[in-house]
Amino acid sequence: MTASFGETPAVGLYQLQVRAEIRSMRIVVLWQLLLPLTAGILDVKISTGQADRYADFVVLFANIPSTVLGTIVDRLGCMTWVTSATMTPA
Repeated sequence: MTASFGETPAVGLYQLQVRAEIRSMRIVVLWQLLLPLTAGILDVKISTGQADRYADFVVLFANIPSTVLGTIVDRLGCMTWVTSATMTPA
């Protein structure tokens, strides 16, 4: 599992990407983690790659401090079903 996020507490546009095997992705758990941040969600994309057996959950945020999103990435990093969780400036 790989988790990464920026160190700056800046507020701006950020993209959170969570990857898991298709049969392991837990969408409800993701939404439970993101529920307090729903006002800052601009876009959500869920895609699957049948050939590589992975699902990607990508969320675009605005006006959420990177430190808050970093905490979410850390929590996702503790979950065994998550293959990778990253946060990047959008």
